[in-house]
Amino acid sequence: MRQPKKTTSKKNQPKMGQTKKNQSKKNMPKSKRRTVKAQAGSDEAALRAAAQRLDTALRSGNKAAAAKLLAGAFEFIDERGQKHSRAQLLASLKSLAPARAAGKPRLSVYGAIAMLAGARSSARKTEVYFLDVWLKGKDGWRALVRHDNVLAPADAAPAHAPSQPRPRDAQPPECNNPLAFVPYQPKSTAERAIIRSFQTLEQAVTRNDADAWVPHMADEFAVTRTNQHPTSKAERAAFMRRQQTINAETFVAEVAGMKLWVRGKAAVMRADHVMPGNRRPPYRATRVWVQRDGRWQMAVSQQTTMAG
Repeated sequence: MRQPKKTTSKKNQPKMGQTKKNQSKKNMPKSKRRTVKAQAGSDEAALRAAAQRLDTALRSGNKAAAAKLLAGAFEFIDERGQKHSRAQLLASLKSLAPARAAGKPRLSVYGAIAMLAGARSSARKTEVYFLDVWLKGKDGWRALVRHDNVLAPADAAPAHAPSQPRPRDAQPPECNNPLAFVPYQPKSTAERAIIRSFQTLEQAVTRNDADAWVPHMADEFAVTRTNQHPTSKAERAAFMRRQQTINAETFVAEVAGMKLWVRGKAAVMRADHVMPGNRRPPYRATRVWVQRDGRWQMAVSQQTTMAG
């Protein structure tokens, strides 16, 4: 299965979590840069070790060992869009355990939130692209989300359906959910800011306004959808501009449920979505956000269609 390497290639965009971070480091004193680099190396080593221990515990059916590495709010979303809670996973370890990842997973660390991504074989023996999100706490790293997806084969044609041109004065769809409200009560200033950014970028999508959308997306942004090719920030913006030339009618999915976890200048958003008029099957999304230059930006979005 083709992994979304192009979303992290030098040609298209930098690797996840590197662009702004590296720019800010240039302004630090050398001693502080050395300290930051050492801490980052320590976090990466600890996280990879924790991920390896969790994979071993899952495959061997070691419930006690697995439980120590799963956050209380842990969720596993399999490649069919089925959601498994922490308790459900622990009760069915061997039947839900994946095979070992193919190759070394890509790692991105945003302070106390980190992502591991790559290819592996699921419990159903399906080749999947995975996004595993971890939180760092007092007791070390704990897995918050394990999210699998089946992407398009490398030789598959792009899956975007052609849009119909509309009159220039045709108005965008209203999409009150999520543009005016979402079924989630924010618990902090940061959560309110993240939801505002989400609503703003979704409104830009309905208007095919790439210029309004781009500021809310991190440079390393990539979205992975079921049976589609990975899409980078540049690719998505270019598609929106093509949509704008024909004033295409572009809907965004309603939020059926949402959860947020904020850790400093990074956050995780888990949301389930339904599309108005069933224009797209329901799906589950995991998104990671980062705060840069006073603005919350989406760094990654993994979206898995709910089968059936």
